[in-house]
Amino acid sequence: MSRAGLAAERTALAWRRTAVASMITGALFLNHAVINGWRPALIAPIGAAVAMAALAGLSYLRNRSLREGRHSRGGWVVATASATVVAVAVLAFVIEFTDPLP
Repeated sequence: MSRAGLAAERTALAWRRTAVASMITGALFLNHAVINGWRPALIAPIGAAVAMAALAGLSYLRNRSLREGRHSRGGWVVATASATVVAVAVLAFVIEFTDPLP
């Protein structure tokens, strides 16, 4: 396999790890919502879980396209993934300091 093929394979595996990590993060946000009861303040963790699920889907699609040999530039995918991760990190920070302890 050529160096370009190996690079695409490594990148596809990285997108797969991103998909798995975002699914786990979304599950943790849903766990937080369930443990603390369903109240209006929990719209934020549920929204974060939905954003992480969308990121998992996007990462899976990027992984699949790289494995199928479509090596188009993925700048918009990287930008979307970065923006989602930053938004969810800020949201987690806000939740941590505004949500009362159970």
